[in-house]
Formats: sequence, structure tokens, C-alpha cells
Amino acid sequence: MTRHLLVSYHTCPTEEPGEGLAGGMNVFLLGLLRGLSKRGIATDVLTRATGETVEVAAPFPGVRVFHVPCGWKEPPSRESAFASLDLFVDRCRILMRGERIEPRVVSAHYWMSGVAARKLSAAPMILCYHTVEARKVQAPWGEREPLSPIRREREAALAREASRVVFFSEFDLAENRRIFPELSENGVVIPPGVDDRFRHLPPREVARSYLGLPPGAMIFLLAARGDAGKNAAAAIAAFRAMRDRWKGRAVLLVAGQEGPDGGPGEDVFFLGSLPHGGMPMLFSAADAVVCPSLYESFGLAPLEALSSGVPVVAPEGTYWGDRIRSEGGGLSYPPGEPDRFSGALLALASSPELRARLSLEGVALAAPFTWEKCTASWEALLASVSTPGNPR
Repeated sequence: MTRHLLVSYHTCPTEEPGEGLAGGMNVFLLGLLRGLSKRGIATDVLTRATGETVEVAAPFPGVRVFHVPCGWKEPPSRESAFASLDLFVDRCRILMRGERIEPRVVSAHYWMSGVAARKLSAAPMILCYHTVEARKVQAPWGEREPLSPIRREREAALAREASRVVFFSEFDLAENRRIFPELSENGVVIPPGVDDRFRHLPPREVARSYLGLPPGAMIFLLAARGDAGKNAAAAIAAFRAMRDRWKGRAVLLVAGQEGPDGGPGEDVFFLGSLPHGGMPMLFSAADAVVCPSLYESFGLAPLEALSSGVPVVAPEGTYWGDRIRSEGGGLSYPPGEPDRFSGALLALASSPELRARLSLEGVALAAPFTWEKCTASWEALLASVSTPGNPR
């Protein structure tokens, strides 16, 4: 038997995370599972697969990851994932009977995982939304996603059914309480950690030489998948407006998405989806990281940038925008004011002294975010809601 069952339907926590679909969630889950393993917490993970047979991986001592075939199609989409969910649940039930998986507590990450977890076990459930549909920013030219009404309904139900709902910041918990009043009772805050490799980067000249970047240019980095809510278009426009006023060479690197048809234009380079292991080299090469998303449940890229000593530019009214405005580590700007956005980029480009000060502030701001603290809090939470009687 196992003490902890983790359902991760929409992402596969043994994959090297990229900057594509669910990349940030993979980063978090790998860090969480590694930390729980060090604390001796036995965890079975149920995740999706595209093959014909169940495959089992053991990435850390005491952790088993079951890859369960469910008709999942590649490349993934939310619609195809939802269409495969019932088959995933049916096959997980068979697997759990065969493996005698009878958890004392279940954690679920993303709303579809929560739906699956409720069908698979009556044990107390800890839920992480990661994002909430009612708070997502819709593209003004786009149609609402077909799954949006279903997702909103299920997320509301999960807020009522979960024993605890974990958020990465007090800011995010407060914002979601406005939508789900139940969170006043069952919402908890456990910040994530950040890998130590972001705190120990190679020298900037080494990173730029490795990446083939001009040594004397002002390098901005945007790490975001191709999602309208990531607001990448606003960042590209602000960069180009800044470049028109900047006398030196400036480059914007866009990691996580492909460029538009017809080419990106001068000094904007789209790098496509990258493995997470390559991000420290990019942070080392960058002078500043642009984080223009108007809605993130937390935002791991800003945390990794701050840990790396790279100033962050983020909109006010977001978690990181408000943190850096009050505590340093970067510059914030009012959303919807492109001149202020480009002005923040110009200020960073114009002042090495400003960048140096913000770098030190950012390292200090990110210092408390460790996996040791995160997983210690998760261990206490799992123990507090576990059903007694099942062995660890």
C-alpha cells in the first residue's frame, strides 16, 4: 500500500520539462517528488501515456510513476485530453486494484487531474489548480475555448470537495477567494522552491559565447509558451519601441514558442520549445527577463530569473509585479500602458548600475524559496489530512 497518491493527468512528471504545454508544472512536480522522496514519503504517481502498455518509472527512491495509456494524442490539446479522461480513469482503477494502491491521501494537479482523483479514491484530496479558468485572460480576437464552461463548473466543484487547496502565494489565494468562497476555510499557501542550478550560473561571457550571442549587446529574455494569456506580443512591441530609442545593440530572445510566418524581424529570435535544463544558460546570458503575463498563478520563470540575479520586468497587479515594486529585483509597469513598458526596458538598457542593484535585490528576494521549505510544508500537510489506518 502507499501513503500518497499523486494524480498528474495533464503533464508527465518524469519528462525533462520544456517551455511548452505544462512545462512549469513539470518543473514543480519534479521538485516536489524529489523532496518528498528525501523525506521518506512513499508516493505513487498516475500520469497519462500514449503507448499500448503501462510503463513504470522510479525517478526517486520510494516514488513510482505509472504511465497509463489512455488514447492521449500528440501533440496534446485540452480537448483531446478531456476526451481521453474517462479511459484514463478506467485503466487507473484496474491498475490500482492490481497494485493494491490504497492511499491515505491523494494530491491532484490541474483540474482534470482533480476530476480523475475524485473518481479514483475516496481518500482526502489536496488540490493544486495551478491556473483557474475564471481568471484567465482571453485574447480579444479569439473565441472562448469549448471546454471553458465545463472547466469552470468542475473547478468550482473541486473547491468544495477538496480537503485543502494549495496556492503558491497569498496573492493568488486572495484572488481566488473572490471566486471560490470555500477557500477561506480550505485554502493554504505553500510557495515552491527553485533549483540550486539557478543560483550558480556560468559566467555571462561563457553563456553568450556558447549561445552565439553578441558579447556587448543588451539581451532581453522572454520565456513563455505560445498562449495569448502570456502576452508575448506586448513584450515584442515594447522591445521594438525601446530599440527605436536605444543607440546600442539590443536582442530579444523568445524561448518557448515558434516565430510568426514571414520571420520575426531584426533582433527578435524565437528559440522554440527548450528543455528546462537549458534555461540557466539563457538566464546567464540575459541582462533582463521580461514577464508580461497578466495572469500567472505564480510564475516560476520570474523566480528563476531573480534567483539567477537577473532583473525582472513585470506588470503591476500581478504577484511578481507587486513584489518587485515593493521589494526590488526588477521594474514594474502599469498594464495596458505600452509606453511605460518600453520605458522600463529602456531604463534597464541605459543603466548598468541599476541592473547591478536590482540583481542583488532579486537574489535576496528569491533566497527564501527553497525545495527544503516547500517539501517540509507538503509533508506536514499530507500528514494533517491523511486517512489513518493505511501504512506509509
